[in-house]
Amino acid sequence: MGFVDKLRNALDIPKFTEDGLKYQVAGNEIRIVGFRKNISISALPSHIEDLPVGIISGLQSLPFTGELYIPDTVHTIEGNSLDLTKGITKIYIPDSVKEIGNNAFGFSEALEEIRFPEGMDFSDALEGIVSSCEKLKIVHLPSTMTRIPIGFLGSCTTLEEIDIPDGVTVIDDCAFSYCEGLKNVHLPKALKRLNEMTFSDCVALEEIQLPEGSEYIGKRAFSGCENLQHIHIPSTVKKIDKYAFQQCPKLVRPEIPTGCEVHEKAFD
Repeated sequence: MGFVDKLRNALDIPKFTEDGLKYQVAGNEIRIVGFRKNISISALPSHIEDLPVGIISGLQSLPFTGELYIPDTVHTIEGNSLDLTKGITKIYIPDSVKEIGNNAFGFSEALEEIRFPEGMDFSDALEGIVSSCEKLKIVHLPSTMTRIPIGFLGSCTTLEEIDIPDGVTVIDDCAFSYCEGLKNVHLPKALKRLNEMTFSDCVALEEIQLPEGSEYIGKRAFSGCENLQHIHIPSTVKKIDKYAFQQCPKLVRPEIPTGCEVHEKAFD
C-alpha cells in the first residue's frame, strides 16, 4: 500500500474500485458505501484490496439486474443499503450476516424472492426491512426467528403465502398490513402477541387459526380484512383490543374465551 492510500485510509476518505463501487477501509475489512453513476457490476465482490467486504451500505437504487448474492464475508447490511432498486429480482443473504438495518430492502420494484440467513432472530426493534416490494412472492425466513419486526412485509401486495417460523412469539405493528394478496398464513405454536395492525387490510385473507397459547390481539390487527370469514380464538387469549376486527363484514362472530377482555369496539 502506497503513501497516498495510507493517507486516504487514515483520513477515512472513500475510494473506488475499477467498476465503480465506493468503499472505505475499516480496520481489517472493507465497508462498501456507495457507487458511481456509471457503475457496471455483475456481482458484489467478497474482497477489495485483499481485505474481506464485511459491511454493505449506501447502495440505494443500485443499477443491478437479476439475482444478487451477498458475499459470505459480509456480516452487516446497514439501513437502506439496498432499497429503491429497480432491477434486482432475487436477493440471497448468507448465514454470515448477523445484522440487518431498517428498510434495508424496501421499495425494491422488481424483487420477487429473498432469503434471510439462519442465526438471525430479529429481536431488535427493526422496521420495514422488506416493505413495499410489490412483486415479492417468496420469502425464506430463518428457523431462528423469534419476532416479526415492525412493517416487515407491509404493502407487499403480491405475497400470497407466509410460513412463520415456530419460534416466533411476537408479530409486531403493521408486519403484514396491506398485503392485499395474502391468502394463507401459518402462525407458530409459540405465538403470544399480534400487535397493532399486524394483518390490517389483508383483503384476500379468509381464515386464520390462532394457536393455543396466544394471549393478545392488538388494535386493528385484522381491520379492513374484507373477506375474513372465520377466526379461531383459543382459550388462552386474554385481551382483544379496540377495532381488532373493524370492517370485517363477512366475519362470523367467534366464540370468546371465558375471562377474555374484549374492547367494546373490537368488532366495530
